Amino acid sequence: MKYKYAYKTSDGIRHEASIEAESRDAAFTLLRGKGIRPIKVIAADGSKENGAIYGVRTRSVVFIALSVALLVGIVASFLLRAKSQIQPGFLREQTRRQVIGDSAIIDKGIATGWADIFPEEGERFFASFAIPGVKAGLRNSTVEELEKALKRRIEALPEDGMEARQIKSMVEGMKAEARAYVKAGGNLLGYGKRLVERQEKEIAIYERTKLDLEKASKDLSKDEYLALWEEKNKQLRNMGIKLIPLEDF
Repeated sequence: MKYKYAYKTSDGIRHEASIEAESRDAAFTLLRGKGIRPIKVIAADGSKENGAIYGVRTRSVVFIALSVALLVGIVASFLLRAKSQIQPGFLREQTRRQVIGDSAIIDKGIATGWADIFPEEGERFFASFAIPGVKAGLRNSTVEELEKALKRRIEALPEDGMEARQIKSMVEGMKAEARAYVKAGGNLLGYGKRLVERQEKEIAIYERTKLDLEKASKDLSKDEYLALWEEKNKQLRNMGIKLIPLEDF
């Protein structure tokens, strides 16, 4: 059976296409296997496949819908935010965000500094700090390698997947931030130190938020907890930090 689906790329542009699948659930599974997170999947012939999800409680449907909305909002909110601005002692880069796509590809990229995408160590260093709130792998980059990276521009290739395009965009944004930091009187060693400090703060924010929600889940009603969960994830999303799923509690 044919299904129509809609999704947004990392640049916020909406796309529509179709896919053959045995059921709507199967269509979702196939799309996720391709690294696509659809915002809508409907039967092309307008049949009842478009109807309600049977056998699932209303509250569960609301939870799922809110989770999807928050994930989609990650990319949109960061694309709409202003460009980098100077803050006390540091330039904040607004292009950093969570990578959306195949979790296996993303996990491998984080562990390796996205070595499959960046042939040079300089870009791998920046990639290790590109995703907010995610612990970077250990890197042995030299100042010379970072200086060379700042002189290069990495372009997206036609064969690049969604994940590769996003991480390349973020790395180029961080390189622009590093250039501005140096131009303002800093140096690359100082910039690297700032990256580590920023990363540690973001991880601490995530862990503290998760702990707060875990404690609240034992004391609040379901409605009160849901409202708190929405507010806490909104705060994380605004910082580009990964969201806390409902199923964690």
